[in-house]
Amino acid sequence: MPAGFKGDKEMAYDLKKNVKEIMERAIAAGEENGGVFMLYKDGEKVLEQAAGYADVKKKIPFADNTICRIYSCTKIFTSLCAMILMSRGKLDTFWEVSRFFPEFENAYYIKGWKKTGCRQVIIRDLLNMTSGLAYPGDSHEGAAQTNELWGRLDESIRNGNSMSTQEFVHELGKLPLMFDPGSEWLYGSSADVLGAVIEKISDMELADFMKKEIIDPLGMTDTDFYVPKDKRDRLAVLYKNAGSDPSEVDFVNLCIYDLDERPKFQSGGAGLFSTPQDLAKLAGELSSGKAGIANKYMVDFMRTNGLDEKQRAYANWDSLKGYGYGNLLRCHENRSLSGSFAPVGAFGWDGWTGPYMLIHPESKTGIMLCLQRTDAGSSQLSRSLVNAVFGSMEESAGTRLTIPLFS
Repeated sequence: MPAGFKGDKEMAYDLKKNVKEIMERAIAAGEENGGVFMLYKDGEKVLEQAAGYADVKKKIPFADNTICRIYSCTKIFTSLCAMILMSRGKLDTFWEVSRFFPEFENAYYIKGWKKTGCRQVIIRDLLNMTSGLAYPGDSHEGAAQTNELWGRLDESIRNGNSMSTQEFVHELGKLPLMFDPGSEWLYGSSADVLGAVIEKISDMELADFMKKEIIDPLGMTDTDFYVPKDKRDRLAVLYKNAGSDPSEVDFVNLCIYDLDERPKFQSGGAGLFSTPQDLAKLAGELSSGKAGIANKYMVDFMRTNGLDEKQRAYANWDSLKGYGYGNLLRCHENRSLSGSFAPVGAFGWDGWTGPYMLIHPESKTGIMLCLQRTDAGSSQLSRSLVNAVFGSMEESAGTRLTIPLFS
């Protein structure tokens, strides 16, 4: 049992009990349908708590091997892939995207409904979401063409003749940006373009590069861009809401379908399926470096803010209050604004369906929560659990936070 502020057994029980009560309270209040929380310390799992259902109607409990659509938590994998290539001298943040996709060379955006030339998109823009590349549904001037392309991608998938990741990006490069790259921040398809760049550099599909460099080394046996038929009984139901009578989702977001074979379009921004136990392994690795996938300097780069003050004004989401943004991730800067006990320098991201990851390398702490509810992102539950964890830790050895293993 772990040591705490006053007594080993007391503190171990308190944190375990607190996490359990927080999870169960959220389910009972109808805030969530189910989920799994995991805490890693020094690269080892020290706490796991499940609550509620992966399938409310069939009463199937949420478990550590429940398969989830992780949506934008995919960006953590894509960011790490970019860091790996940078460490090998195969990728540079100053390179123009047109180096790989010539269609991006004659970049322009629409201003006053007129075509306006601008500088080219560079890799740094993709990592910081300052590229001017939108997600479908954006309302900027000139967004109609981007929206139409996403519609064509969706139709190609449904018709069984899907565009590949690279084919999609070749088409995207011909279209107007939403603004002059670097002038604003816009959460959009930058990570999908970065995924295609990773494919070009590695001469591998994004799925294969992730598998070789991250997924296999960490033993993430249930992480991929699809769910095989023999695993589909573990796929969670995706709900629009929570409560006593939740509604199942009846639409597709960002062209991510529950396919049972690997798709040709592998979204670096949203396409992965994973399990709580798999995702927690990544949180454990990024917080400890035990498997040697990324060293201290790579992780420090990952959690560095890349936005200037003008760009920050556009990154005005509630979930970004108190955080900088860079390399497809948020990095904690101001506890008062974020309402979080997490130390300054903690970093991570979340997803549309509720997966959440927070990593603090100095204390070698990795936090992971999996839900399956749309528009969840950084939920009330994730904030409460982060505060429970860091509210239980004791200071020792200067700035190092410690929490020993649970039995």
